[in-house]
Amino acid sequence: MKKKILIATLLVLAMLPTACIWAPASEKPVPQQTAVAPTCLAAPEGTGASVYANVQYHIDTCLNDGTEYAVYLAYPQQTAETYSYNSHQMRSASMIKVFLLEAAMYQVSQGNASLDEIMTLNGANMVGGSGILAGYGEGAQLTLREILRLMITVSDNTATNMIIDRFGMDSLNAYIRSRGYNDTILQRKMMDYYAIDMGWENYSSVNDLGLYFNRVYNHQCVSYDLDELMLEFLFGQTDTDCFPAALPGRSIAHKTGALVGLYDDGGIIYQDGKDVILVIMTENYTGEYTAIQHMKYFAQAVTDW
Repeated sequence: MKKKILIATLLVLAMLPTACIWAPASEKPVPQQTAVAPTCLAAPEGTGASVYANVQYHIDTCLNDGTEYAVYLAYPQQTAETYSYNSHQMRSASMIKVFLLEAAMYQVSQGNASLDEIMTLNGANMVGGSGILAGYGEGAQLTLREILRLMITVSDNTATNMIIDRFGMDSLNAYIRSRGYNDTILQRKMMDYYAIDMGWENYSSVNDLGLYFNRVYNHQCVSYDLDELMLEFLFGQTDTDCFPAALPGRSIAHKTGALVGLYDDGGIIYQDGKDVILVIMTENYTGEYTAIQHMKYFAQAVTDW
């Protein structure tokens, strides 16, 4: 009798869907990978001759999960025209760091700073979140070059706060305005919870970010050599969940950003004479995993078609 009951139980378990099978609470479930929606990859025929003729179609069919999306798109080797959708001032998260990088490089170009100057880590700037510097300990010394590299490659929040202290928030904002980044403003340090509670946020837009990536792509940002160094840092981005995951095997110089309710990715996708500059910002997402999946669909669509 016990043997019959055991066999019956096993048969019932085998018929249950995977999601119903118990797993230890300490193990985080691995989300099922969603296949790329076919409609995102084949635009309708006869929609016009412009290289951007089908972009709205891809937005409608790929970025359709209820998240608020903003998009900037450019094909710099094919046309000087660019495309933007829903560009407006949005919380920038770590995307603000590319503007701080440019501002610091400008000061280097003017002789007001040196990439080899030594910066000392102090306790006031040590914060959590992304990065590794907080684990170095107070008094650690690094060059400005390495601080800037960490700010971009691992999105180090402590490194970013050191850059804000080194150049000053007012000076950084003055430079940002002088370059025509009209939607971008730095109002707080990273992980400054008091400022967040006071409603002070950092902002940017897909148009401002697209302008930055266009300039660095064309070596028209600061100088040829310093633009090359910025690209080197952007190529070293360690967050590969979105564009690199969607486009394996392609060289991508980019930056990501994430806060509660948003995930952003933006940069330059190099692909054999058909380079793409793409920025996607989100707000009020339906879920980070869902938003990233839909951003990946769109990135595949506008780079492959």
